[in-house]
Amino acid sequence: MDLYPMSSRQKDPMGLSRSPQHVVGLVLRIKGELRVDALQAALDEVVERQEALRTRLDYDESGMLGSLEVLPPMPVALAVHEVAETPGRSRDEIAVDLLTALNQETMPFTELPSLRANLYRFDEHDAVLTLLSHHLFGDGWSAGILRREIAACYRAQVTGVPHTLPTPVPYREFTAWEQDFLRSERAEVARRYWKEKLAGAAMCTMPTDRPYNPETQAPRSAVRNFEIDPDTLATITASAAKHRCSVWHVFLAAYMVLMERISGQTDLTVLTVNNGRPAREYYDTIGFFANLVPVRLEFDDCRSFLDVMLRARKASAEAQQHQLPLESILQMYPGLMMPSGDPMALPAGFNYISSPADHEDTDFTTSVEPVTPPEEEPASFRRGAYIWTFLVVPGGDFRCVVEYEPESVDAETVERWGSEFIDLVLAMAGQPDQAWDRRQPRSA
Repeated sequence: MDLYPMSSRQKDPMGLSRSPQHVVGLVLRIKGELRVDALQAALDEVVERQEALRTRLDYDESGMLGSLEVLPPMPVALAVHEVAETPGRSRDEIAVDLLTALNQETMPFTELPSLRANLYRFDEHDAVLTLLSHHLFGDGWSAGILRREIAACYRAQVTGVPHTLPTPVPYREFTAWEQDFLRSERAEVARRYWKEKLAGAAMCTMPTDRPYNPETQAPRSAVRNFEIDPDTLATITASAAKHRCSVWHVFLAAYMVLMERISGQTDLTVLTVNNGRPAREYYDTIGFFANLVPVRLEFDDCRSFLDVMLRARKASAEAQQHQLPLESILQMYPGLMMPSGDPMALPAGFNYISSPADHEDTDFTTSVEPVTPPEEEPASFRRGAYIWTFLVVPGGDFRCVVEYEPESVDAETVERWGSEFIDLVLAMAGQPDQAWDRRQPRSA
């Protein structure tokens, strides 16, 4: 067993990323004949193929230095449960209950393999499979890879026909790539970009209704879901494409206008989540690649919704083109992520969850579908922030999910902001040339 340097994504001086709450879950509803022995073999093969799931992380006292130790293949503990019918609860509702319970589970980052599996069987042809990994060994993109690989390995076990999955690049090679990149001229260009771009910048905050006190915060954060139907989302996407923009650029632009209306700010630095995979060769590798990328949005000179949208596109594209590990940016601006010190304001972060490419071949019996809750629940283990998450759920509905601190922010405040945000998204798609109607700063 050899030791390898860990990636910047896994360095964790404050111990936050090592939290047992920092997990990634996946819940699948399986209908049709299911062979438990084949499922067990498929899970074991995925762990053999994907070394991140059998990697031990060793930190020093600072949390900034350490190593990866890749262990030999090991079996996954697949627990099988027979689910009794519950009066007044349908199987679909029980499946959602299992998803809710999984989202509340914890998992030590030292647990190996980093894949916990439970199969809940209603009968011989109807079951729910729950899968849990620690976030240090996987991310949202990895969940799609996991689903595809389980399906292919299961089919190979049942049919005897070898699967044709590509051999994944070992995660350790990403850590080596990252170290080489940070010594390259391309990284130096990126450092110069951020040194200039973030001069005088401060992370975007949103106001609260009451002072925030982490000592008295509620046990869990609260969420409010806002939805757009598939047809309307298709219209928004088509409208954005006419201007060589994506729906993500529309979302950023709508938030820019919303923040100007709330606080008068026209210089915003927001933290966004990127899948972090530097090249297509890593698209089949399970691991913690996700990176936090700041985007500075300066739009005081914009005159129309389209101007704001194009500014959002430019700023977002430049940030992605000059992407560095957040750790490297914080070395230049160590105070960028520090709390503002104002108990009446909390930072805001953004997460646009898009589906990984080429993961459509995921059935391994009659039907295998992810379980989706009627509404998204609190997902962030980090507290003291507004988290705006954008995602498309199975069926095509779009959800804007705002996570917030209920002890400091009224539900009515979030309802007003979210409703106005959706209105702005629709207005930008429907009337991009409309003049940007600035307002005087107002209270939350």
